[in-house]
Amino acid sequence: MNNIVANFAQILEFARQLNLPVEKKRGIIREYLQTKFIHDLYRLPQLKKLSFVGGTSLRLLRNLPRFSEDLDFDNLELETQRLEKLFQTVLEGWKRENITTEWIVNKTKSGVYFEIRLPDLLFELKITSNPKEKLRIKLDQAEHWRGQQTEVMLLNRFGFIEHVVTNTLNEVLVQKLVAYVRRVETQPRDLFDIVWLFAQGARLEEKFMVVNGVTTVLEDAREKFAQEGNPVSFGRRLQPFLFAVSAVQKLALFGSVLGQLAILDQEHS
Repeated sequence: MNNIVANFAQILEFARQLNLPVEKKRGIIREYLQTKFIHDLYRLPQLKKLSFVGGTSLRLLRNLPRFSEDLDFDNLELETQRLEKLFQTVLEGWKRENITTEWIVNKTKSGVYFEIRLPDLLFELKITSNPKEKLRIKLDQAEHWRGQQTEVMLLNRFGFIEHVVTNTLNEVLVQKLVAYVRRVETQPRDLFDIVWLFAQGARLEEKFMVVNGVTTVLEDAREKFAQEGNPVSFGRRLQPFLFAVSAVQKLALFGSVLGQLAILDQEHS
């Protein structure tokens, strides 16, 4: 038996302290493992060259009020082979803790991403009745972003504490808008996160947009929203990730947030 199974009651107690819905055990154990992975990773050398970004970084470092699935990173000049070695070093430590994992490397036209699979954990924790179901955590890294003004934030949850490199809120807002515009299939979480980021005071970072050639992203986002809108299906798809069902109403504010960003952009120019 590994420590996760033995200490699951304590993990759920930490979740209560974090105001997580304890009935959502699948989301809680995923977030615990994400936290543990980021904690163990950023204890290693050379991690100043890796910026933790995306929805999960907002969740773990800034308390975004929803569960998130993937671990996303901006690769700041780390060789892919070196990065994979760092990831595997973390899992070697997990092996010494009797945590069984599978390591998957996926190569696509757009790049390389990795996946951690835990083959037995959900069944051992009685979260699933299917002994073959695996918990999966995708690790994605992007090398194309430039000009990040990274900052160091304190990861502090589930008994783990560590300094973590991340992008500024303004840069994450730009990246989220780009994700919304470029996805073939819109992800409702992008709309939710953009509304939340705006409420936290995030604004478009002009220099970051210029360096990365995305100066029209707000215009593109408004055009896409005018065509696509906010269908009811977005709310249904987002709800399983939310701590409070009523938070789905934030999606209705997306168009207004885009409008406010446009006004601020005009005032700035």
